[in-house]
Amino acid sequence: MLKLFTKDYCSYYLIRFNKQPQFCRKVEEQPVKRPQTRRARAEHIAAVEKIEPDPDLPGTFTVTKLLKENVLDNSEALTSAIETKPLTGLMSTMSQDKKQIVELLYQDIIRPTGVSWDDIIGLDSAKSILMESVVFPVRYPQIFTGLLEPWRGALLHGAPGTGKTMLARAVAGQSGCTFFNITCSTIVNKWRGESEKIVKVLFEMASYYAPSIIFIDEVETLASERGGEHEASRRLKAQLLTELDGIAHRDGIVFLLVNSNMPWEIDSAMLRRLEKRIYIPLPDFNTRVKLFETFLSNKNIELVPKVNFEELAMKTEGYSGSDVKLVCKEALMANVRKMLPNMAGKSQSNRKEKISLSDILTAIEKTKPVSKNLAKKHEDWQKEMGSS
Repeated sequence: MLKLFTKDYCSYYLIRFNKQPQFCRKVEEQPVKRPQTRRARAEHIAAVEKIEPDPDLPGTFTVTKLLKENVLDNSEALTSAIETKPLTGLMSTMSQDKKQIVELLYQDIIRPTGVSWDDIIGLDSAKSILMESVVFPVRYPQIFTGLLEPWRGALLHGAPGTGKTMLARAVAGQSGCTFFNITCSTIVNKWRGESEKIVKVLFEMASYYAPSIIFIDEVETLASERGGEHEASRRLKAQLLTELDGIAHRDGIVFLLVNSNMPWEIDSAMLRRLEKRIYIPLPDFNTRVKLFETFLSNKNIELVPKVNFEELAMKTEGYSGSDVKLVCKEALMANVRKMLPNMAGKSQSNRKEKISLSDILTAIEKTKPVSKNLAKKHEDWQKEMGSS
């Protein structure tokens, strides 16, 4: 009977206060704490902290560092956050249909990807903003309180192929947070009311596994400007906005990171809740030089004669990082096409791809940028609506 009563109370408390209750019992006998002398207290603190007191200071003073220097390895922190909180603790008071949703969303939690900030060429401003928005609040929570409470959400926008998803993968690898990689197909459901329920359970899981990051790719498909859409779409957007408003009142840090190629189609109410709106531009000249060096400086690639990367960067103005990679791939493929007729029956294990400057220039002529026309539109939108 007591077990049934406790379960009902937990369900009520979760619905009423959006968190699990904490049960405690009165201890019959408490140990008597004897008063310590000033000298004994100083010796006790020195023994625990393993710090020798400064002889110039009184015995009751100790030096305590506010910021932690030895932060846990990111992979260890993420593994600990998931493994120390099993799903049974979250699903103990949930209905059967919500338990199925939890199991579905659990598959979208990704482990550290191994992508670091150094793997991303350029985009220093975006890296800095994401560090202060996600990484620093997790490492130094005692600083980010009150008016300095962590940001609730950030929007990465820019032309396709500029590295927005790569930045999200780097955040997942460097922050040590539980990372939910959510797509449109995960949330949208044909049954009435199911999409709203999935959104609610998603934020409950993110709070349970906090600190957490919810990453939604192509967010304009879920939060487009409200107008003549179906009632189900309006209910889904309303639920998403409601959950974003409740992020500040949840236990732990829950951060929403979204990506969009068309930010002008996002609903204004959603933009208000995405406090940081960061423009990811096309790579500049120096970044394109580094991109060519990275893609073509491979042990299996031989440049004959030596290629001038600065000349290639000048001829690829308006190209995205993805376009530059495609140019290098096309140049390699052109060399392979020449060798294919003579490769039958020959071992190719130690073969090096030889690429000349003419091969790369031909690849540039064949490969046109897909993002050049969109860049100006993103720049104008950033000037009007940006917040970085």
